[in-house]
Amino acid sequence: MTNIRDRIRRQLELEDDSRALGERRYNARKLPWKPEAGSPDEEANLPPGKQLLKLCIEPVSQHISAFIHEACNGKAGRRHSAVSYCLLAEPDALAYLAVRTLVNHAMADKNLTSVAINLGGAVVEHLEYEALRSENGKGYRGLLKAQEARGYSRQRKDAVKKLFASEGVRIEASQADLLNLGDKLIDIVIEATGLFAREMVKRAKTTIYKLRATEDLVAWFDKQHARCALLEPIHMPMLVRPRRWRSPTYGGYLTPRPNNVLIKQRNRAYHEELRNADIETIYDAVNHIQETPWAINTDVLDVLSHLWDEGGSLGGLPKRHDEPVPAKPEDIDTNEEARIKWKREAASVYQRNADLVSSRLAVHQGIWVARKFADEPEIYYPHELDFRGRVYPIPVFGPSPQGCDWQKALLRFSHGKPLGLQGFRWLQIHIANLFGVDKASFDDRLAWVVENLDAILDSGANPLDGQRFWTTADSPYCALAACVELNRAMQLDDPTQFVSFLPIALDGSCSGLQHFSAMLRDRTGGAAVNLLPADKPQDVYSEVARRAQEEADATTFITYVDKATGEEVSFPNPWQGGKVNRKIAKRPTMTFCYSATRAGMQDMILSTLREIDRDNEAAGKAPYLNGADNFRSAVWMSHVLFSSISATVSSAAVAMDWLRSAAKVAAEEGLPLWWTTPLGLPILQEYKVFTGKDVNVHWSGTRVRLKVQSETEKLDGRAQANGVAPNFVHSLDACHLQAVALAAKAEGVRHLAVIHDSFGTHAADTDAMSRMLRETFVEQYSGDVLGTFYEELKSQLGEELAAQLPPPPTAGDLDLSEILGAQYTFA
Repeated sequence: MTNIRDRIRRQLELEDDSRALGERRYNARKLPWKPEAGSPDEEANLPPGKQLLKLCIEPVSQHISAFIHEACNGKAGRRHSAVSYCLLAEPDALAYLAVRTLVNHAMADKNLTSVAINLGGAVVEHLEYEALRSENGKGYRGLLKAQEARGYSRQRKDAVKKLFASEGVRIEASQADLLNLGDKLIDIVIEATGLFAREMVKRAKTTIYKLRATEDLVAWFDKQHARCALLEPIHMPMLVRPRRWRSPTYGGYLTPRPNNVLIKQRNRAYHEELRNADIETIYDAVNHIQETPWAINTDVLDVLSHLWDEGGSLGGLPKRHDEPVPAKPEDIDTNEEARIKWKREAASVYQRNADLVSSRLAVHQGIWVARKFADEPEIYYPHELDFRGRVYPIPVFGPSPQGCDWQKALLRFSHGKPLGLQGFRWLQIHIANLFGVDKASFDDRLAWVVENLDAILDSGANPLDGQRFWTTADSPYCALAACVELNRAMQLDDPTQFVSFLPIALDGSCSGLQHFSAMLRDRTGGAAVNLLPADKPQDVYSEVARRAQEEADATTFITYVDKATGEEVSFPNPWQGGKVNRKIAKRPTMTFCYSATRAGMQDMILSTLREIDRDNEAAGKAPYLNGADNFRSAVWMSHVLFSSISATVSSAAVAMDWLRSAAKVAAEEGLPLWWTTPLGLPILQEYKVFTGKDVNVHWSGTRVRLKVQSETEKLDGRAQANGVAPNFVHSLDACHLQAVALAAKAEGVRHLAVIHDSFGTHAADTDAMSRMLRETFVEQYSGDVLGTFYEELKSQLGEELAAQLPPPPTAGDLDLSEILGAQYTFA
């Protein structure tokens, strides 16, 4: 009892620390609205400042437009001479500059004259940048890049002014002009918002005016900053079992957290409805998942920490240095095609370097959290659901059951189980899967492990000083954890008696297509995604690639129409001769049933081509398509793959089209979509129309693009139609996962590692898990899932509108009971 009380006490302290860490992270940005703050140019960059800007731009812009109209039509008024500058800029841009200047200076005890001059100067500088953009676009873009790299110091600002003068765009405004312009805009902001005021301060010999924030604004900022600090706790694993979910708002951490709800759904009425719904089975499923006790895998942590501390990137860790931007072609000014190609490649490098920054931070955070919990015998992950019912752990930093390769590898179950004969077999199959040998039969996977046993055991015994075979795996760090486990088992006289702590994962075969094929009893599609018994696993990605390759081989030349110029270009088809491989087809096929568009597939293919080319370059090989334009080639192949996927899994295409048609009928009447999963969870899909505009303005040497949006009460019909297919199938894979958790609980399987369509448990329990996965899947689709959705929608629409609904597609002849004998459905 003392130990339990001690752990609860430590857990409460940990939750206090989580909130304190979040507050420190937020407040470390320095808050200029406090007297002790630093730079006065930071407030508008913080969330409350950004929110205030968005709230104020529209009313201030309207007042500026009214001022311009009155001044231009002869109405008398104060400081109308300022209109000559205001006419040169968009009212939205002027509103942004005015509000931002006032937000940054209002609480810094600034003399009103200096605020007005600064504001006038900001407007003039914006106009100069706009003039440069109009007169010399190339020079303008180069200047912005330089500003981004070097910052905007006083010396740099003087240099920019000289550049403006040399380019003939410098605006010579007197201090009186700046004061007049700024003062007028301050008047407008005060009148439009009521958030700022002029304060008269009497001194011994003079009277001065200061800009002051009203009491309402000060209180608003205090409240918003306190709220932001509170809303950004750094959630961490728990030292005790999470509170069981017993209602839509009670569960998870021991102490209340902001917006603590089981299901992340913005509609408040949904949560009220949920209180009246019978979802005890959902609570039971989530509770069983979050009651899995975990521990840090210190074997992986030691290797990961050593590599990171030494600056290495082994096993897919992010590189410490940015990728260099490709050199500009010598003829970039005269060769339009070369210029466009370079811009695409450079943009891709910029994006990858930006991703590297967040990846490096994630590793830093991950190692810190793992070390913090390394000595804990048990840790737990509280879970929540998204609006489709998908299960997610609440902590997002560090080791995670649903994280990337190294995040998952940092975890093991806190309690072990002897492998047993079947568990020893599953451990070996798991290793083969992690090395990418997951398309072969189980016997062939076992044979592969035997063939590579020495290298596997070497990785387990000497991960850094040996052959490092683990680094060649598809999931290197999870492979390392498995190699260590097998090596230790092999040290025993009887490896089957080894007590294993490792999660063994069983994954679905293109899960979305599996669900659609079962839903419509599609025997052809079901066979392609392993819903039928077979001697070896079927590979839908390879089948799609085969169909696409047939079309590529029959097409000698590709025709590409440049959208910018309308020019039609033909070039030899670079996809001939086996270039459409499984890797090219995988992402488009995987995302097809989640409403991936043809254009989206184009981007996926292009991304894959770039990955292959980078690997080829590192290996000293030629580009994959032998120098052909990757972008144009990807455009053509996206059309081919889209039709090839539709032909391979036609039932999915038919079901998706029907769902979109049904959603359109409801959306035309302004009705959101409600449906209920087979386990009884209500799902609400409600995408609203957003209205707004983009504000483009220059501030302190940078170009700011601000999107000012607000949600309306009107449904977005297009989003409703596009979202229904992926959301419907996601709600069904979430339902299956919940059913598996309930089955595991009933059979005494305590440890679960689940990620949507991936199901892990102890090696000793994997045989049972494999059976449960198929049994629950068959049970879920034994009823008419699509027909139930149809009846629910009809009841929502009413008799007259329901008549407009097309009937659901006809089911095929797949016998679901055959799935029970299909060993590769989840493998």
